[in-house]
Amino acid sequence: MEESKHIIWLASYPKSGNTWFRAILAYLYRNESFDINNLDISPIYSSRTFIENEAGIDTTELTPSEAEELRLSVFEQTAGKYPSFFKIHDAFTYLTGSRPIIPVNKTSAAVYFIRNPLDVAVSFAYHSAKTVEKTIENMGNENFFLASSQKKYNNQFRQLLLNWSGHVQSWTGHSFFPVKVLRYEDMLADPHRIFSETLCDFLHLPFQPKDISEAVEACRFDNLSRMEKEKGFREKAPGCEAFFRKGVAGDYKNHLSNEMIESVIRDHSSVMKQYKYL
Repeated sequence: MEESKHIIWLASYPKSGNTWFRAILAYLYRNESFDINNLDISPIYSSRTFIENEAGIDTTELTPSEAEELRLSVFEQTAGKYPSFFKIHDAFTYLTGSRPIIPVNKTSAAVYFIRNPLDVAVSFAYHSAKTVEKTIENMGNENFFLASSQKKYNNQFRQLLLNWSGHVQSWTGHSFFPVKVLRYEDMLADPHRIFSETLCDFLHLPFQPKDISEAVEACRFDNLSRMEKEKGFREKAPGCEAFFRKGVAGDYKNHLSNEMIESVIRDHSSVMKQYKYL
């Protein structure tokens, strides 16, 4: 990692495996003190609290454009001061003057998590307490924002996701820094190999195979689900019954009608084919 390029982005459309990976990271760096309610080793880029603490101002009166400018400025100035990893749900878009929404000059690499959009539709619907029909509609909306209602999500700035396909292409189609794409389904099928290749081979982090194995075991989905039931999970959205709900591939078959499936495929067939979901 170049000395001036500190940031590693953990990027994804919501409900695509990002938090599971962050839990693995937290366990590797904290081990015995691992707690799902302390994933601060990889805070989210949209955190209003983080920006206000660094900038020393109240951001509630800022326009969305002003907030985006401030967020970029703060991260450019503080890169290297905090942990290298940052979670991000924003699509990779541009501000005025063709400037990327993130500080690419401070970025080392990104890991992009992708999941079958049919499964995303089900999981995201449960997470956001919306109907599957509305979630599928949002996933096809190129102007869809996360946390657009500041009354409901007042701890985060709004985040432009684009549509699902546009989100994937925005992160995987640029050439500013290396991006490794992780399919959620591959993470489920062979977690030790996938996490080892990503953490050790791609990001060059100093972990041993034994470390990875311990982290994978500690962060099995059933373990994370149990921890959430015992302690709660502070990143769970309002109205969501459980953040760690199922964590499986193919669950859409139990929830989506043929019409719903056809709608998702119609909107996203090109990217689905590219990543072997069709």
